[in-house]
Amino acid sequence: MDEKQFEKEISRIEVPQFEVLQAIDKGIKNGRKAKRANKRFNTKTIGAVTSVAASAFLASGLVFAPVSNVLAAVPVIGSIYEKFGLQIGAELEESGLITQLNQAASSNGVDVTVTSAYYDGNVMGITFVAEGDGMAMDPYKDTGPESGYSFHLFDGNEQNQWAAGMTQLEETEEGYAAAMEFYNPEADLLADFNLPLTFNSIGGVEGKWKFDIPLEQISTVTIASDAKSHIEGTEYALKMKSIEKGEATTQLNYETNLPLDGADDEIRLTVFDDLGNRLSKSHAEVLSESQSGDSIQQDVRELFSSEIDDEAKYLLVQPEVVRYEEETIHALDGLSAPFTVESERFDHSLLVNSVKQEGNQVIIDYTIQDLEDGELQEDLIQNFTDFIVLVKSDDVVLDEAGERDFGQLMENRTQGVAAKQASDEPYHYQSAFTVGEDFNLDDYSLMVPFGTLISNQPIEMAPIKVDLTEK
Repeated sequence: MDEKQFEKEISRIEVPQFEVLQAIDKGIKNGRKAKRANKRFNTKTIGAVTSVAASAFLASGLVFAPVSNVLAAVPVIGSIYEKFGLQIGAELEESGLITQLNQAASSNGVDVTVTSAYYDGNVMGITFVAEGDGMAMDPYKDTGPESGYSFHLFDGNEQNQWAAGMTQLEETEEGYAAAMEFYNPEADLLADFNLPLTFNSIGGVEGKWKFDIPLEQISTVTIASDAKSHIEGTEYALKMKSIEKGEATTQLNYETNLPLDGADDEIRLTVFDDLGNRLSKSHAEVLSESQSGDSIQQDVRELFSSEIDDEAKYLLVQPEVVRYEEETIHALDGLSAPFTVESERFDHSLLVNSVKQEGNQVIIDYTIQDLEDGELQEDLIQNFTDFIVLVKSDDVVLDEAGERDFGQLMENRTQGVAAKQASDEPYHYQSAFTVGEDFNLDDYSLMVPFGTLISNQPIEMAPIKVDLTEK
């Protein structure tokens, strides 16, 4: 297939943008909920749990079955990591640092062979090939997971699983090939160990293919640093601890300080070297968390999927605070417009001008207040209005961990169609909701995601310089 035809096929794919945004929104909430719940367990598991949701979503986003099956076959030999789009593996392969393997296992007429592996920083990658008469990768038939295979690590216990990314099975001359990456959540990384990996299905065939993959961590250079950044008059602070220079990855180890009312805030980093190269972000893990007085301290390890240039003399780290607020829920029982829904943490509010029910439609007319003209891009404001939803007031309950049960809220919510501007007045919108015949407005609450507005207004901290010549 030529490039023009490929682009034509891509353009025909309808991406359900609204549903994708909903999935992201739900995944983020579940991730935050899991993070808080797991504070009762070993602190080393916090980062693993919080990174799983994001990694799983991103991995699933790589798979487009109708398109992948019209691509040219991927060769098993040669630059396989590059063809699969895995940057770390491709760089290590180019440097000759991939370990070639030939571990094989058979089950139910399908042979699976692990062909290569690497371990750089806290990232492990493998490639494998599967072949058998019973295998199938038909996008129009149900042949199992969209990637074409399922697996587990260790004993299969959910608490022991690591964040992972994967490619879809691709047909080759030798069989079906795929690549996987795993992220080790342990604070104290072993230099070498065997990774227990079990495939549960391959190409629609159920079975058990067990491997014990030998991994040896590629040596790194550790550079200590005590560079700091702090926002005057606040609890927000960042302190660097060290830089780990891998062959294809870079790890930054640092401490963050957050206020108690900002326990779910984040300090995000953008990193350049003095040559102008930007390090590619991968994921950050909170290795431990503690409270002291009016602040929360976190020990963080962040992976960047690119190496530091050997000619670079320093890194310029730009931290910024991304603040978070849980959705505000405002009961509608007994209310008559106009009324105001206020953010519980920030200065934003929603003036509800009217609430009308016309047949099976509920139309809510409102104005976003305390938002300066040009403060946010139009698409960000649209995203905020699209996620104003109606929820059953009876569903506003706490789970066993004392946290709001977002699973139940999201399951039974009433989602409006894309909100529309109601007039030329600034930030004046209407949201329309389709409801059933037995709908009673008094049984519902308005859920407003003020956190969406504030998270898109990060606060820049002073940049810090990390000298790479000190060892």
